[in-house]
Amino acid sequence: MNEIITQLEYFGLEKNDSKIYTGLLRLGPTSVGILAAKLEIDRGKAYRSLSKLKDFGIVTTTFSNPTICTAVEPNHALTSIIDKKENEIITMKNLAKEIECTVNNVSKKSEITPSYLSIIQGRTNVFSRIGRLIHQAKKIVYIVTTVEDLAMMYHTSIPEKIEMSKKNGLEVRVITFVENDKDFAMIRRLNASETRVCRLPSKSRIIVEQQKELIMSGGLSDMMNMKDENDSVLCTNSIEMVNNMFSLCTLIWNKSKKIELLVTKKTS
Repeated sequence: MNEIITQLEYFGLEKNDSKIYTGLLRLGPTSVGILAAKLEIDRGKAYRSLSKLKDFGIVTTTFSNPTICTAVEPNHALTSIIDKKENEIITMKNLAKEIECTVNNVSKKSEITPSYLSIIQGRTNVFSRIGRLIHQAKKIVYIVTTVEDLAMMYHTSIPEKIEMSKKNGLEVRVITFVENDKDFAMIRRLNASETRVCRLPSKSRIIVEQQKELIMSGGLSDMMNMKDENDSVLCTNSIEMVNNMFSLCTLIWNKSKKIELLVTKKTS
């Protein structure tokens, strides 16, 4: 059950929200009082969560006294949340175009790209920044990281960004270390231009675009959780740091083995 509660966080449900929704699925139509008592949740917090769940369209309530709450079946409930978020994204994209046009008309243009070095905290923010680098890239991009990190990237927009970039002629190279057979199929789902395998210098993450930008982190946590707020990366366009890390990735790339060759060897 704890795993389901963690997974529901991706749909915008906090712990109490998830407990109430899954509790209703188990108990069936129930009054707020009974529900709060059985789940050991404060009644006031239960009412707040139920209000949120109603807005999400995954719980219904009656006008009777006492109010009876019913959980919408998961296949309809989760689709409802996804549809709502997709509509929000479409609205944001349309507004972003209008805002960009307005800001461009009033902002002062500069031909010089300012140098920056920043820290981004939280795994969701980290993957969003990686996706942006890939989407905006014009030259070769290396992604050097662990299999576990690649597995989480698969559940983000990064594979879509890679596919779009490939259609525009960009080469996205993935380097990782594979310890068992099941990982081969998983890392190929990212559909990079090419994937190679070798023992990595460290359990860290490097994403770098040639002569443009670098995203890197220290040792990665084994926590397979997209909500990990301890995950952080350094981002910079310092040409010296970018070129040094790109050269390192190229050296690792040249010493790595093509994943296709390893798969063929294992299946022969």
